[in-house]
Amino acid sequence: MARSRRKLNPNGARRISQHSTGSLSLAMSQTGYASGQTAEKAEESEESEDDELPILPRQSIPDSELSPQYWFLLKVVKYIKFGSPTATLLALCGLSRYDLTLPMCQQALENSEAVDVLINVLEAEDHKCKVAALRVLQNLVKIQHFQRLLVIKSGIATVVRLLSEAEPDVRCLAAGTLAHAVNNHRSRMLTRKAGAVPLLVDLLDIQSGPVIVTTDEFNFKAATKQKIQAATAAAKALRSLSYSASARRELYLAGGIPLLTRLTLSIGGIQREYQHLNSSLGTTNRAPSVASTVTGQKPSVNVKSRMAHKKATAASASTDSELDFELLTAVNGVIHQCAADDVFRASVKADILLGQLLRHMRYDCEQLQTLCASTIAHFAEDETNRKVLTQLKATETLVWVLKQGEYQFQLASSYTAAMARAKYEEEQPLELQVQGRPTTAPQEEKPVEKPQVNIPLLKAVSTAVWKLSLSPEARDRFRQLGIVRIFIRHLNQPTEEVLLPIVSSISVIGTDQENLALLRTERAVPRFVWLLSGNHPGLLSAAALTMANLTADVDALELLETIDAARLLWSLLKHPSPVVQAGAASAIAAFSERSKRAGEVARSLVGGLELLVSLLRAPELEVVTAAAAAVARMATEDETLAVLSDHHVVSLLASLVRHKNRDLKLRVAEAIAECCRWPGNPAQLGQGGGVKPLIGYLRSSHLDLRRAAARALHQVSSDRENCFILHHHGAVMLLLKLVGCGDVEIQSAAAGCLSNIRNFIHNA
Repeated sequence: MARSRRKLNPNGARRISQHSTGSLSLAMSQTGYASGQTAEKAEESEESEDDELPILPRQSIPDSELSPQYWFLLKVVKYIKFGSPTATLLALCGLSRYDLTLPMCQQALENSEAVDVLINVLEAEDHKCKVAALRVLQNLVKIQHFQRLLVIKSGIATVVRLLSEAEPDVRCLAAGTLAHAVNNHRSRMLTRKAGAVPLLVDLLDIQSGPVIVTTDEFNFKAATKQKIQAATAAAKALRSLSYSASARRELYLAGGIPLLTRLTLSIGGIQREYQHLNSSLGTTNRAPSVASTVTGQKPSVNVKSRMAHKKATAASASTDSELDFELLTAVNGVIHQCAADDVFRASVKADILLGQLLRHMRYDCEQLQTLCASTIAHFAEDETNRKVLTQLKATETLVWVLKQGEYQFQLASSYTAAMARAKYEEEQPLELQVQGRPTTAPQEEKPVEKPQVNIPLLKAVSTAVWKLSLSPEARDRFRQLGIVRIFIRHLNQPTEEVLLPIVSSISVIGTDQENLALLRTERAVPRFVWLLSGNHPGLLSAAALTMANLTADVDALELLETIDAARLLWSLLKHPSPVVQAGAASAIAAFSERSKRAGEVARSLVGGLELLVSLLRAPELEVVTAAAAAVARMATEDETLAVLSDHHVVSLLASLVRHKNRDLKLRVAEAIAECCRWPGNPAQLGQGGGVKPLIGYLRSSHLDLRRAAARALHQVSSDRENCFILHHHGAVMLLLKLVGCGDVEIQSAAAGCLSNIRNFIHNA
């Protein structure tokens, strides 16, 4: 076959359409995204990869075991390489009919250097040969070994150049080839640097494509379907490329966000766009003919063609639906990858896009539901988007999807019970089996497949519920819909990645008495205790917070004390993760507040209280806050307070008084109020400089902080030197104002503090 290398004309590529990129550029400039910082980091990570991808060793078949099919494939590749254009085309068509997943075929294609031959055919001028070669290459790169070969043989750049061809079938097949070939850092970097992203974005713009002029409505629909297939292939390729931050940046700059948003409008949105295009040309159902556009004459109607079209419409209805779902799945895959970027969430109209995503979750397509739920989880990280999702009734949609999956879960449970019943019957004596079964004709037994729960869908939806439940309105709505009962049935999932959002959602939503009683009656409490013996930091923290909530239920607290769950919580204080330490300390604080045996358990653990006091030196704010809360609760017992005082807990609390965080100041003030009941601790606090900052707490606008500060100063004023400090820094006037407030506890503490100051000053 005659071949000539074709030079790429840089001016021959179609102009990339720009769709309202002004607001996008503004958002990117505000976030610093357009400066290329993120792109530079991603490019550095990509260029750090090895220049040459290693070829994995393949298990070769001995020559004695090679079939005639192997030698025939070698001849086919030889015909492609040296034959005429007609012979090359016939050989490519024959090669596309083979099952390339067979080891025999793969070895033949590798030994004959079929990838090099196909790349050479793609650089030729023959259109039919290029189409046939792309079909073979598209099936070939689905195999990982040939993906690496395509990258090493520099075939990525050749395929990218085909995206600028004028023929739509070539562009469609080239995009489909990239969708399968771009699966690692090296291939993504080469594809991006070859300029594939703007060309793929151009394929998404279906409406601005060339107008199809034909009198045959069936041919018009076929051409429309071809453009949908091209857009689907381009979306799949962009989904593979969007794993790279640099590729996502180029996607934003090429105007891909408006196109992706428009393609998610509805299932039949593309057909309606073409109907709108036809109506703008002056017709209702079909495009104008060439004669009508040139001479103005009325086009003739082909009755046969219209009858054939009516018959083909019914036969192709399911095919159109599959195309729509395939396109929507690919587009939502790109949106799912881009939704992790702040610039994407800031540049789209959240109410429109989120409304369409919730609508797509109602379709009977689990892969599409998974992608939409993951995208919603990304959007739910922002408080504004959580309010939008709540207004769009995202809670009802997520619960509906969970109930659909719960039906599959019930089928799986019924299958397990049926298998256990059948096994029990097989173990019975033969006489009992004969008596229990009626005499019927033998029937052929059909194998029963066990229904499987869609784990990725369950993980995506539970993650979206977890992020959305941070909104109080959504949290209340989830409680009304009974989502905790649904999650309880999935607590036996084996993977920690699925359990993490489920347990985290329960820890946030299941805080009311009704759900706490439900967790107890459904026997979920031992499951949470068992989760404390795992290793996943997030799961350990969520399980500890759930146990802290369970202490509010009296019966659940008794059950936790029976199974000795507090010891596991104390052991988690030694975990290296700050998240686990904070969760365990919070649970210990809840146990100490409500359980009568908390102090006894803490004193029985060697080094437990010392470990808790040492957490006050932690650099993480959440750990110190939780540890201070636990100290405040543990110090209510005199025996425990004595042990804490021996470990100099007051000196550590004095060093935390000057902190700016309100929650930490509240917990520290409560801990000081309890710890200063022990003799000698008030003087130690004054020597550590912790009295003067406490006076500033009395000026706070938060009632709970003023109450804790008044209680702390009441105990601190039992030391004479501290009273002089309080009198010297103007605490008397602040305490006099607090005496007249409406809170009885504040009044009592302020009056007691003033009484101590007066006594010590008068006696001095």
